[in-house]
Amino acid sequence: MILSRMSVTSATTIAAQILSNTLAVLKTVREQAKESKDVTLKGHISDLYDSVLSLKEAVMLVTEENNELRRRIAELEKPPAKPVIKQVGLTHYYFLGDEGPFCQPCYSVNGKLVPLAPQNRYAGGLGRKCEVCNKVFFETNEVGQTQIQPFGGPNDWMR
Repeated sequence: MILSRMSVTSATTIAAQILSNTLAVLKTVREQAKESKDVTLKGHISDLYDSVLSLKEAVMLVTEENNELRRRIAELEKPPAKPVIKQVGLTHYYFLGDEGPFCQPCYSVNGKLVPLAPQNRYAGGLGRKCEVCNKVFFETNEVGQTQIQPFGGPNDWMR
């Protein structure tokens, strides 16, 4: 992969140098042709000059396109960012930058970042559900509002 990029870069550089040299020679010939009385020669040199300028513009466009493609290739060759674990309430979720939360089991087992559903109220508290593995992750703990008192003796039933 690096070899092909280097050859494209050097080919572009060589083409630009050849084009620059050709343009310099053509300018000299054009200046000398001004002295000539041959109108046909002057017309051909003018057409050639216009063609070389068009070629120069095309080489510049190809060079810009190559630079953009190299930038894209470099982006694609970067290893993907690893998600980080952050705590939200009582639960730890995977986040990728500002994106998330993602399901822990789906990422840990399958390596897939599955976004969790928005926070919702469930029987056990506020939480989020994974629509792929159907697990619910609780961010708050709302264990029953009334607590049962332990039975302590024969007269406790009268309380």
